[in-house]
Amino acid sequence: MLFSSSYLARPKVELHLHIDCSVSWTALQRLETGLSFEDFRAKFTAPERCASLKQYLDAIAPSCALLQDARALQVVTEELVAELAQDGVIYAELRFAPHTHLAGGLDLDGVMAAVAQGVRAATDQYAIRVGLILCALRDYSAESNIAVIDLAARWRDRGVVGVDIAGDEAGHPLAHNYATFDRAHDLGLDITAHAGEAAGAESVLEALEKLRPKRIGHGVRCLEDDAVVALLKARDIHLEVCPSSNVQVGVFPSLDQHNVDKLSRRGLSLGINTDARTVAPISLSQEYERLESTFGWGPGEFLAHNLEAARHAFQPDAIRAELVESLLTGWKSPRSVS
Repeated sequence: MLFSSSYLARPKVELHLHIDCSVSWTALQRLETGLSFEDFRAKFTAPERCASLKQYLDAIAPSCALLQDARALQVVTEELVAELAQDGVIYAELRFAPHTHLAGGLDLDGVMAAVAQGVRAATDQYAIRVGLILCALRDYSAESNIAVIDLAARWRDRGVVGVDIAGDEAGHPLAHNYATFDRAHDLGLDITAHAGEAAGAESVLEALEKLRPKRIGHGVRCLEDDAVVALLKARDIHLEVCPSSNVQVGVFPSLDQHNVDKLSRRGLSLGINTDARTVAPISLSQEYERLESTFGWGPGEFLAHNLEAARHAFQPDAIRAELVESLLTGWKSPRSVS
């Protein structure tokens, strides 16, 4: 769902966005679910303030229940990419956990084919690049997660750009997935990892040492340990920060107490992301407006963080360079929005 914003005209990069948290009203209308808009908001949106990350993740269940056949996966993905393009996003990496979409009879490759078809349908119409990130899950078996790694390798030339480990950090240690991500490294896959959201800086350190990612999903609690901050900077690890989502799940009590501004001032590489566009109903442009009103950020900060996101995109050097050029040009002379 888009919101009117002065930032719509600015080119943007979004690296952390879950497909199954972003089922739009437009997609539901195309799928003829029969839900009213009020029912849609009640069913697919999480509470404005969740008691825990688990409560937030539980709110994803209706979306996952819907996304169990090829048409639903294709339509939801297509509408999400279209919405991103209309929001001024020129490059996005969309992530999802393939194993959560098998209840309707699809196999893993069938899930991939449906999502890839949705991406193609939208990118044929809009000026946006899209990469896919496949999520292993903390509470899934190592066998299931290794299957995700192998799936990513098979689809590397058909839109997949990397892999992730997601799920509730509390009570789901990473240890049984160390070998899973050793395999990802052996296969040459780019890696990001959720850490430093529900758990503290120690979860960021564990991810850095055991999974060896290029990026960290969230990572906002790294400031609890100066040694972890130093390691992130030394390794040039990019943080995929999702400010409004972090407030919604209770990591911070309010946006003005979020540490995104402190992270920026400490010189960490970070980009701004939404995490979700329905479970947390927000666009990237609106996310920028909130940061502007809360921390006084302006074009200088947003361009800098977009450039960092582009520099850490899971793409070849030539494509990253194109993104950088598009950002520099677009923030100097933003396109008009009809």
